Amino acid sequence: MSELRADDPRRLGEYRLSRRLGQGGQGVVFLGHSAAGAQVAIKLLHASVSKDADVRRRFLGEVEAVRRVAAFCTAQLLDADLDGDRPYLVSEYVEGPSLGEHVVAGGPRSGGSLDRLAIGTATALGAIHRAGVVHRDLKPGNVLLSLDGPRVIDFGVSRLMDAAATTTRSPIGTPAYLSPERINGEPAGPPADMWAWGLTVAYTAGGRHAYMADTYPEVLARILYGKPDLRGLSGRLREIVEACLAHDPRDRPDAEETLRALLGQDGGTGDVLPSGAQAATPTPPPASPRPTPITPTPTTTPDRTPTTAPGRAPTSPAEGTPAIAASPLSEGTPDVAAGGVAAAPSPKGTPAVAWRRWQVGVAVAGVVLGVAGFVFWWRTSQEPGLDGTRKGTSQHAPTPTTEKPDTTRTALDGTWTGSAEHPTAGRVFPVELRLRADGESTMRWGADLHCSGRLAPTKSAVVYALGQVKGQACHAGTVRIVPSDDPDRFLVKVTRSDTGAVMYAGQLSRAT
Repeated sequence: MSELRADDPRRLGEYRLSRRLGQGGQGVVFLGHSAAGAQVAIKLLHASVSKDADVRRRFLGEVEAVRRVAAFCTAQLLDADLDGDRPYLVSEYVEGPSLGEHVVAGGPRSGGSLDRLAIGTATALGAIHRAGVVHRDLKPGNVLLSLDGPRVIDFGVSRLMDAAATTTRSPIGTPAYLSPERINGEPAGPPADMWAWGLTVAYTAGGRHAYMADTYPEVLARILYGKPDLRGLSGRLREIVEACLAHDPRDRPDAEETLRALLGQDGGTGDVLPSGAQAATPTPPPASPRPTPITPTPTTTPDRTPTTAPGRAPTSPAEGTPAIAASPLSEGTPDVAAGGVAAAPSPKGTPAVAWRRWQVGVAVAGVVLGVAGFVFWWRTSQEPGLDGTRKGTSQHAPTPTTEKPDTTRTALDGTWTGSAEHPTAGRVFPVELRLRADGESTMRWGADLHCSGRLAPTKSAVVYALGQVKGQACHAGTVRIVPSDDPDRFLVKVTRSDTGAVMYAGQLSRAT
């Protein structure tokens, strides 16, 4: 990361640029900030989108395909602007070094660390290929090591560059990671990504390229006619890598077959990507047990602890007045062992009467604030909400309905994907809605779409109750849809049931 240069833009569209993250053959990557302050990565491409309508349409198609990639171990594409001479792409910002930087600085990886890297990158390729996208430039530099595991970036960018260019005669990608078929000028398909995956895992385990040579022509020659150096690999993982480095692309396993083999689920059924994403996430160390607090022994021990008769609550010096926990600077120690609550003694030098008056003042102020808060809540709960209903409990948790779907719900029927921004947390993450006018509607969101829940229709056709939520730090709430002039796009706002505040909002488009 470095400072912006004099000729670097300071703003692209609604995004403010603050730092340079890197530069490559495809463009310059900047650290950007959305209007709400969330961090994003912005790649300003070197290529320009031709004014030719067919080329521009092809570019748009590639962008939409890349946006459909599920966020399993990937940095999802959030936005794209194709206007002007140099288009730019906006994706999730992943904080962490690249795999290449990590190996150079710390040496090869082994054991569980290597296994998680292999599983995470295979999971990412599974999600990418499932969306009909080919990465075409997988390498250690395009794998970032975040706190929640490896993330594959820049998938589909090479294809976008092809779509943006009027002519292209040479294969785009890093030469050392090109598959034999690509070197021979054949089309790049998912098997080419699996070849690059095998070389990436081999590099991670051995600390050097599997077809190491002094020049690129020699590297390419060894790829075509030599054997890979797989030092550092053994057992099952070595066998899987060797299978992915088969010269004939038809002999290589696909990404999901590779992932099942890594997880020991050969011949299994069901969606393997969630399992892969979970296995690639580092397990946090167990929390250290909290030390037992030691109660300091006061130098003077006046008997200020209230007595507790059997079947009777502890009493304080002023009967019915809640006692305040003792301050470390005050005399006396609460009798925690006896199950009682100590009365708050007055600090040294403070008259007992004045101290009790201060306690009463605090209690009265608390009551006044509580009443004021209730009045404020009651008034705001009577104001109309976004859907025309009154705010309050019914808005925070809409009552599901079994009414027949209306035309609005029918028009919203389908799968919608996009991203949402959490202003408080300063994060942007993917969201997926599956709306069914005559069936079960669901929602997935968060990093790697790890949160899931069921959407129950309400009396309003554009409001759903989000319940049966699963996932860590995932909350039930209310989902409100704000239609736009484009029938294939809408805004979505999600509020929490317990607070009623808008948690996050974003734009979704219909998946085709």
